[in-house]
Amino acid sequence: MGTTMSLSDAKARLSELVRGVRRGEEAVITVDGVPAVRLVPAHTGPRTLTPAEAAGYRALMASLGRIQRPTSEFDAVELVGEGRR
Repeated sequence: MGTTMSLSDAKARLSELVRGVRRGEEAVITVDGVPAVRLVPAHTGPRTLTPAEAAGYRALMASLGRIQRPTSEFDAVELVGEGRR
């Protein structure tokens, strides 16, 4: 889980806060006790998928395997001409 701190604490501990965020942690800064800002790492490369995203991609790949594919050659221009898409 991330760190939550007030704006005044964040100003006093900014270096520590940034180091934590660089390690992959998230931080929430509050103003008058209300969350105002969420600091997250600025990743430039690929990121790890969340379990929900991974499950969604697995389901998509499984559903693609169930699509019937033509067994013979076909002419796409002819299919469009027939109104099939």
